[in-house]
Amino acid sequence: MNQHHKKRVVVLIDMDCFYVQVEQRRDPLIRGKPCAVVQYNAWKGGGIIAVGYEARAVGVSRNMRGDEAKQKCPEIHLCRVPTANGKADLTRYRDASAEVIKVLLQFGGLVERASIDEAYVDVTETIDKILEKSSRTFDSVPKMDDLQFTHVVGYPGVETCDDSTGNQMLLTTFTS
Repeated sequence: MNQHHKKRVVVLIDMDCFYVQVEQRRDPLIRGKPCAVVQYNAWKGGGIIAVGYEARAVGVSRNMRGDEAKQKCPEIHLCRVPTANGKADLTRYRDASAEVIKVLLQFGGLVERASIDEAYVDVTETIDKILEKSSRTFDSVPKMDDLQFTHVVGYPGVETCDDSTGNQMLLTTFTS
């Protein structure tokens, strides 16, 4: 790493629909179908903790109970978090998260797990290597055309908007 600067490039990886994707990997027959994961408490079908894209498309959301989701989307597959000793057993999700962390570590940099489905990755050294091969410097600002598929926080001169959870985010995303 270049020691002449103290700026760091840290990426937050937030794995959308993580719990649903874990369940779909376990049961390939539900891939591509409306799915949600409900907590182990079965009251009113259980509280939904994760919703797949196909279920979101028909109006199912995390603030619903399983029974309400079934009314809105009768074909939804509700996967229940397993239990052990009367409590939620998150082992399968933790194991899947550990697999993702191992993959992220292959790209170099430091990885810090923030939760089961989120991790911070310090990619400063990787970015430094890319910049050494290009004409850009660490301090040069990329053009907006370079950021069309990247969510960036703190990018100068870019408007933010509120997402569905009220968080502010930018409407751009890195492509390379």
